[in-house]
Amino acid sequence: MATTLAPAGLADQIAAYLAQRMPRAAEVRVRRLFRIPGGASRETWSCDARWLEDGQPREQGFILRADPEASLLESNRGVEFRVYEALQNTGIPVPRVFWDEPDPSWIGRPFFVMERLAGEAAPAVLMAARWAHIHTRVGEQLAAQLARIHALDWQARGLSFLGAPAALDHCAPRELDRWERIVRADALEPQPVLHLALRWLRRHLPETRRIALVHGDFRTGNYLFGEDGITALLDWEMAHLGDPLEDLGWTALRYWRFGDTEQIGGVIERERFYRLYEAAGGARVDRDALKFWEVLGNVKMAAISLTGARSFCERRTDDLIMAYVGRGIPRLETELLDLLER
Repeated sequence: MATTLAPAGLADQIAAYLAQRMPRAAEVRVRRLFRIPGGASRETWSCDARWLEDGQPREQGFILRADPEASLLESNRGVEFRVYEALQNTGIPVPRVFWDEPDPSWIGRPFFVMERLAGEAAPAVLMAARWAHIHTRVGEQLAAQLARIHALDWQARGLSFLGAPAALDHCAPRELDRWERIVRADALEPQPVLHLALRWLRRHLPETRRIALVHGDFRTGNYLFGEDGITALLDWEMAHLGDPLEDLGWTALRYWRFGDTEQIGGVIERERFYRLYEAAGGARVDRDALKFWEVLGNVKMAAISLTGARSFCERRTDDLIMAYVGRGIPRLETELLDLLER
């Protein structure tokens, strides 16, 4: 996997921060610092830290999630950190989080720090032949973990700060309003297919049966995996409270069906995924409602892509991934037209 080397001095800046956060640590050193590719909503840096504590050597792998210059989608770093905190000791596999740092003076931008866990994340790695033997296990775990997320007592876990919709029938319109605003604000040219889809969505608002914690970006590429399957669920920056079927529609998008397959996330047949999800305690999968969320998911991904393309065109960033995602909008439009004709 390609990585980006760190700017000069960044390792020393992180070492100084860790020393300030760990007052019992002495001689803090940061090594093997590099940026992990992807993660266009927030920069992700990996490093190893070594220090002495009470005369004994200590070592820890850290991940820094830093606010970028520009991103595919504006998201609140502090909210993501608080979600990670709330999910500790719930049975949902997430990394431990240590510190949220709003002060940009340490490394030039705000960031938070969490533990680094072993595992791979890249979809291209998972689709390689050497990992084919874990696909079934990963698919089963995805269904079970998504059901666990949606069954979580979000009020008891202190997640009310995410802002629950005022009523069940507000869930779908609230998300539709959000993504329509972004399409209209960030489009660089006319978007007739997206507006066709938006009109269809207005006419097919689904019934929501309960409000749950929604991951918002639950898909292959946003979890770590190894020989035993999934080791951690990552990237909670789009987490919110809403209809649990929203996550199912998103993870089923063709955009995320890696490996030239019809399987969800490249690893599991769609209907089997839904049966496993329901059996694990997830919401009943209403197929008509699911179509709404799959159509909206494609609009949402197109809206996210538009924000990245606009950031690049307006020279707010020179990150090529922002330009690259814009090239994927025609794929999303083709899928939308196919879905609307069914």
